[in-house]
Amino acid sequence: MAVAGLGGLSLLHGAWAAGSTWPAADAEGLADLVVGRRPFPGPAATGVVAGRLGVIAGAVAAVRPTSDPSDGAPGPQVVRLLCRSAALVLVVRGGGGLVVSAAGLGEASDRFRRWDLRLYSPAALGLGAATAVVAWAC
Repeated sequence: MAVAGLGGLSLLHGAWAAGSTWPAADAEGLADLVVGRRPFPGPAATGVVAGRLGVIAGAVAAVRPTSDPSDGAPGPQVVRLLCRSAALVLVVRGGGGLVVSAAGLGEASDRFRRWDLRLYSPAALGLGAATAVVAWAC
């Protein structure tokens, strides 16, 4: 679940970096929907997010349930540390998003807050939990 979710988000951010405005009709609508304010981040910033999500998805996929360094797994301690850090960031994003959006803190559109409470923050919490299970179970 973690690899698929993170990989899918990486692809989605990559599409946005390339100019797609899906699921909105235009860039302003996309900014309102997924950022909560305008303008939408530029292609370079969005591409960096896509790349980071892709690396994290790869790291989660690379975690092996062994402590034997001769098993061929790429830097098992580094991979686990990356996964654990990503899990923490995702849980903080999800929990913080719920608090900020529910309390109406900061500057964000009502449309973004609705989706943050319904989808973005719960998804971040779920991906964080799934990533944590992989990172700490191995």
